[in-house]
Amino acid sequence: MNGNNLNKVFFLTLIFFFIELIGGLYCNSLALLTDAAFMATNVAGQLIAIFAKNISNKAPDKTKTFGYERAKVLAGLFNGMLVGFVLFYVFTKAYERIMAPQPIEVENVLYIAILGLAVNGYGLYALKSELKDINIRGSFLHLLTDTLGSLGVIISSLVVAYTHFYQIDALASIAIGVLAAYPTYFLIKDSLHILMEGAPPDIDLDEIKNFIYSDFNGKAKHMHIWALTPDKTIMVVRIRTFGKAEVGSLKSALKSRFGFCDVFLETDEGN
Repeated sequence: MNGNNLNKVFFLTLIFFFIELIGGLYCNSLALLTDAAFMATNVAGQLIAIFAKNISNKAPDKTKTFGYERAKVLAGLFNGMLVGFVLFYVFTKAYERIMAPQPIEVENVLYIAILGLAVNGYGLYALKSELKDINIRGSFLHLLTDTLGSLGVIISSLVVAYTHFYQIDALASIAIGVLAAYPTYFLIKDSLHILMEGAPPDIDLDEIKNFIYSDFNGKAKHMHIWALTPDKTIMVVRIRTFGKAEVGSLKSALKSRFGFCDVFLETDEGN
């Protein structure tokens, strides 16, 4: 990931957050304030992502022998939880507005939302090539939520302009929240799975065992596979071989075939 892109997205988001917050308060638009709230979490998320990226580049040391790459996973989890708290607040305020609708200044809201759509669109484009990085996924999720928010505000503003149905402003906030909840759930789920040392979903343990048996005449025992980060998977295994085994060639074959970044293995000969 180009660090300059992440920094540019952060500063653009920060500037637009203030524009949207002031505009939402001035125009009395809950949908715009909802989008501003997501922008606030976006700003926090971008800061966390930048910090995690810098930390993850630190070399391993005596206390963190695997290095600091898990900082990205922690950042992704935190960003997902942050969005979750905002969603709860949004749904609560939207219910209040549906029960007691309030007029909004449609024209100003529409202009701000269109500007927000352009800012968020640039952010999505800048980060879309690095979504395998769970840290970047957290930032991308914030931007996606903001983009949906801007679209929701634009649609609700047009509806209000032609129908004066002011409840649509609150209903748009709920729709934005529901759409954001889906990717938020998977970001939190994937982050927790990695932190719990779960095996990556694209790894088939039986396929690996069959590969070791058929290609190297060995039986895998005590096999452990986990992801340090989504793009770095590690394997530890003890293999009983039925004949002389080339440890080096076996490690290379496992890395090449299954995409492990490192393999730690122990062999013993059996009958």
